[in-house]
Amino acid sequence: MDNLTRLQDVIEYIEDHLTEKIDYNELAKIMAVSEQSMQRIFIFITNMSLAEYIKRRRFSKAFEELRNSNVRIIDLAIKYQYESEISFSRAFKSLFNMSPREAKKNNVDFVQFPIFQFNNRTEYKYKIEHVERKEIYAYRTKDAETKDDLLFRIRELYKELKENNIYPSLQKYGMYGVSFKDKNNKETYYVGCEKDLGNSEKIIIEEGIYLVFDCGGDNQSDIAPLIMDIYTQFIKSTTINIDEYECFELYKDGNCYLYIKKI
Repeated sequence: MDNLTRLQDVIEYIEDHLTEKIDYNELAKIMAVSEQSMQRIFIFITNMSLAEYIKRRRFSKAFEELRNSNVRIIDLAIKYQYESEISFSRAFKSLFNMSPREAKKNNVDFVQFPIFQFNNRTEYKYKIEHVERKEIYAYRTKDAETKDDLLFRIRELYKELKENNIYPSLQKYGMYGVSFKDKNNKETYYVGCEKDLGNSEKIIIEEGIYLVFDCGGDNQSDIAPLIMDIYTQFIKSTTINIDEYECFELYKDGNCYLYIKKI
């Protein structure tokens, strides 16, 4: 077993024991090295200390609980191994630049430090928004048999919309990208807006609470890596239950926002 495999075992052990006192000696045994060597390896691979990583994961969990429940701050402090509400609040503010009370009351972005995985992002920021039911007039891809085939057909759909001069109008009125799966698990992708531009098909985005991620641009090179990381990393790291099949993209002001429905 190589050191990277052992380090991943350390990561998993930490995740399973976030609400307990974590014994560094036990982590060193998993790595099959001395405690000092284990901490050096951890810093070298992750670019942060073991204590900092554990702190970030604990506070990621605490942040979500703070915003999604009526839990008391003192109870969170005890749960995540802090001796007092004061010490917990001080550490929370040093990480998020706000106190737990401010985070609970204000409409601020959620911040998550995900479970460490090699070559993935180390931070996610997102909002939680209520979305009203929307009627979208959309254009759909042709039927696809595989995921690769669907990606090809999405590119063909955008090309066709641009050739027919529909694309500028979609951007003008706020463009949506929506995926649906049928009972046979086949996926169809729609591109549309809330204005009927003609020769379109009406689809529904259901009302609900959605997590909203800023893709940082509207190009496929901005969107695809974030989507991949969300489904391979973020979902494993969060305590929020989401429906990965209830999602849509909103293209606005040169940017793309990814909405995933909260259950």
